[in-house]
Formats: sequence, structure tokens, C-alpha cells
Amino acid sequence: MHENTGVCQVTEISEMAPAGKGSEQLYYFLEPVFQKSSKIFTPVDAKVRIRDVSSKADMTELLNSADDIEIVEEEDNKVRQEIFKEMLDAFDPHILARVVKTVYIRKQRRIADGKKVMSSDERMLQIAGKKLFEEMAFSLGLEKEKVEAEFFGRIAF
Repeated sequence: MHENTGVCQVTEISEMAPAGKGSEQLYYFLEPVFQKSSKIFTPVDAKVRIRDVSSKADMTELLNSADDIEIVEEEDNKVRQEIFKEMLDAFDPHILARVVKTVYIRKQRRIADGKKVMSSDERMLQIAGKKLFEEMAFSLGLEKEKVEAEFFGRIAF
């Protein structure tokens, strides 16, 4: 998992010296799994975080416990968005699942009340959902859309 790009496969680890960046460094050459036409490289010792994709067992457990995940109970939109940003920085699928579930439930409640969905919530759902559902799909060997539908289908609101 690449902190910004999501699920990637390491295609190469080698030294290179980018133009204007000084001497050679060791780089990961990564190919995003869900963005087939792109490739990225990042220094091995970079500040960008990279971690192993969660196991199938861990993702299965997370999916099966979707309805039990605690939501963020903060009414102030600005404060809630700050909390969400901090949660995204944790770079953890369990915490991403809290963000996704919270925003999804808020969205469903607002729709049921005849209110518009807040754009900040939509944006957060898109960011957190992309990372969470791509990792789940890869770990479980399923289509991203199927995992997303399965996750939301397990949430009562």
C-alpha cells in the first residue's frame, strides 16, 4: 500500500539519480494495481509511507464486522472534517472503515430527512472509500464495486 496511490506492486528496486536531485538513491518502482497505465517511483527512504496490503483474513474480518464499526459522533462539520483528516493520516484500513461508515450513515440520514448531501462528506467518502475498497478488493480477490456494495449492505442505519 502506497500512502497516496493505494494498492501497488513493486516491479523493481534499483538505484537512480533523478535530474537535478543529486546523487543516486535506491528507489521502489511501483505499478498501481487499479490504475494500469501509470507507474510511480519513490525513494526507499522517503517520507511517503508504504506498507504491506492487509491479509485476506483481516479484510474478511473487517468486512464481516462492518455493522459493528464505531462511527464518529461529531456534529460540527469543520471539527468532523479535521477528525477525518487525522484519521486518514493513520494509514490504517480499520480507521478508514470508520470514516467510510460514518460518512455513509450521515449521507443516508440526510437523504432520508430530505436534505442535500454535504460536498465535504462526498469528498471524504471518495478519498477514504477509494483506499479502503481497493485494498479490500485486492486482498479478497474481488471486484472493487462488489466489495463496496457488500460493505454498505452490511451497515444498518
